[in-house]
Amino acid sequence: MTSIRTFIGAFSTLLLFSTGGATKELQVLAGPKPGHSWKVKDIRRGMKGFGLTVMKGTNVQTFKAEVIGVLRNTSPGRDMVLCKLSGLDLERSGIIAGMSGSPVYIQNKLLGAVAYGWAYGKDPIAGITPFSQMHGFVEAYEKRDLARKKKLKGVGRHRLSKPIRLGNRSFDRVRVSQSSEERVINKDELWLTPLRMPLAATGFSRRSLSVLRQRTRHLGLVPMQGGGAGKRIQNQEKETPLVPGGSLAVTLIRGDFDLSGIGTVTHIEGNRVYGWGHPFMSLGACDLPLMTGYVHTIYPRQSVSFKMGSPLRTVGVINADVSTGIAGWLGRKPDMIPMTMKVRCDDASNAHTFNVELARQPSLLATLVFTALSNSIDMEGRLPDEITANFTARLEVEGYEPFVIKDTFSGFSGSRAAANLYAPVASLVRELTRNDFKPVRIKRITCETRIYKGRSTAEIHSVELDQKSYEPGETLKATVYLKPYKGEIEKVRFQMKLPVDLEEGTYQASFSDESSAKRYALRDNPTLYYPRSVKKLVKGLRIRSTGKRTTLAFRIPIGASGVSVQGKDHPNLPGSMVQILQSSRRSSGSRALSKSLIRTATTDWVLEGRETVSIQVKKRKRTKLK
Repeated sequence: MTSIRTFIGAFSTLLLFSTGGATKELQVLAGPKPGHSWKVKDIRRGMKGFGLTVMKGTNVQTFKAEVIGVLRNTSPGRDMVLCKLSGLDLERSGIIAGMSGSPVYIQNKLLGAVAYGWAYGKDPIAGITPFSQMHGFVEAYEKRDLARKKKLKGVGRHRLSKPIRLGNRSFDRVRVSQSSEERVINKDELWLTPLRMPLAATGFSRRSLSVLRQRTRHLGLVPMQGGGAGKRIQNQEKETPLVPGGSLAVTLIRGDFDLSGIGTVTHIEGNRVYGWGHPFMSLGACDLPLMTGYVHTIYPRQSVSFKMGSPLRTVGVINADVSTGIAGWLGRKPDMIPMTMKVRCDDASNAHTFNVELARQPSLLATLVFTALSNSIDMEGRLPDEITANFTARLEVEGYEPFVIKDTFSGFSGSRAAANLYAPVASLVRELTRNDFKPVRIKRITCETRIYKGRSTAEIHSVELDQKSYEPGETLKATVYLKPYKGEIEKVRFQMKLPVDLEEGTYQASFSDESSAKRYALRDNPTLYYPRSVKKLVKGLRIRSTGKRTTLAFRIPIGASGVSVQGKDHPNLPGSMVQILQSSRRSSGSRALSKSLIRTATTDWVLEGRETVSIQVKKRKRTKLK
C-alpha cells in the first residue's frame, strides 16, 4: 500500500508541477501530459496492471487488472478496454456498483476508469473507459454526442480478435449497452452495461424511496436506504483528502435528508477531479456538490452488488456530467436551493421543521422537491385513514413576485396524502424550471402542512335556478345544494348580474370548485394556455395556482371576444371581425379569445364534483302603451 500511495503522490506532484505556470484558462483545458496516460491504440491483450478502490471506510485498496480485449467505437467517438479483475474478493462478488471511476493503471500509466460490468456473470469482467476520452469529452461537455444521445441508447455488438475463455465458456462477441436498464436477452453472451449508480438515501422513509426509485430508474440510479456517517466517523475522516481510488459522492439533497450518488475518483489534476467513467444523469454542464465519501459495506445481490456508503464533506463542485464520466473543481461552492418544510398534526403540540438544500438541476428538481415534501409528511408516521390538510407553499423566484399556493385538501387516506398534497408544487416547479424560453431561478421554497383527522368534503349535489330565462342586465339567482360527507344537505345561494350587452342565446353555466374553474378559464386565453414567453408562462401559472378547493365557483362562458394571432392578443373585437381573422389564411394559427363570467363563494368544505345548467338569455318584447 505504501508503494501505491507513493506512486499516486509522485504522479500527482509531477502533473501539478507541469501545469503550475499555466493560466487559469489553460488549466481548464489541461489534461495529463503525453506519456502519463495510455492511448487506446497502444493497449494490447495480455497487458497487466492494477486498480484502486475503497471497499470499506476510506481505505484505498488495490486489485489486479488484465487486458482481455479492446473494443473500438462502442459509441461515436468512444472506445472500451475489457479487463478481467481479481483480488478484493471480486472473483466471488463480480464487479460492484460504486466501483465506477476506479482507476486502472498499467506500467504506472493511467489507463482509465472501471465503468461497465457483466450484470449476470460473476466473472469480474469490467469495461474500462479510457481516460484520454474521459478528459476530452468532459472538457467539451460532449456537445456533439449530447445532440446524438437518442442514437446512443441501443446495443452494439463487437467481435473480439481472440475469444475470451471464462470458466468453461468461450466468448468471441461482446454486446455493449448504453443503458443499465437494457435487459440481458442471452445470459450466455458477454453483455456489458454501465454500472448502476447507488444513491445513498439517509433519513428517507420506505415510501419516499419507492417513489424515488420509480422516478429515477430510467437514469440508472438505485436509491438505497442508508445511514449517515456518525459524528465519530465524520470527526475521524474530516481531514481525509480526495485521492484517486477514493470514494467520490455527488449530492442531490443535503441537510436533514440526504441523497447522494456514490462512485470513485479516477484522477485529480490540480484542482480538477475526474470520476465514474460513465454519466451520472447525462446532464452536460451542471452544478452539484462534490463530496468525499465513506463506504460502510458491500451489499451482495444476484445481478450486481452495491457499495453502501455515505457522503462526508463537501470539497468542491461537479460541473460536467457526460457519457465518459463526471468532472468537477475542488474549492468551489455549489449553488443549491434552500427548502424549509413544516409539518404539524392536529394533536401535536409542536411542528416538525426540516431544512434541506436541493441541487439546482432542472431535469430532476421537481422530483427532488416532491420527494423531500413526501418524506417530511412520512416522518409523522402512519396517518389516519381519512385526513384533511391545510397546505401553503411559497416559491421565491428571481425577478418575479413569489408564487403562493394556499389550499385545503381532503377526501383521501393518509397513505395517499403526499401524492394529493404535493403534486401541484412539483408541477409548478417543473413548468418553471423546464420551460422552453429562458432559465428561471428559484431562490427559496417554503412549505407548511397542517394535518387534521377526519374528512371534510362536500359533493356538489344539484343546482336550481330561480328562473330559466333571463334578460340581459338582469340578476341571475341560483341555489346550489352541497352534500357533506356523512352530513345533511346544505344550501348556498348565488347571484350574478348579467351584462346589459349580453347576446341572446343559450349558455351553459357550471358550478365547481374554484381550482377547476380557473383551469377552465385559463383555456379561454390561448396566449396563457399556450405561452410563447416566460412572462406569459408565469402569468398563466399564477392564475392556475391561486384557485382554492374550498371556494365554490359559478362560471358562464359567453363566447369569443377576440383573437390571438401568433401569440399576440387582439381582444374586444366585434364578432364579425373575430370570424374574419379566424378564417383568414394570412392569420393561420390564430386562436379565439373567450370570455367567462365568474362569481365565487367560500364554503367550509373541500368541494367535489361539477354541475352544469342551461340558461336562456333573450330580450322580452315590450308592450307599447296606447
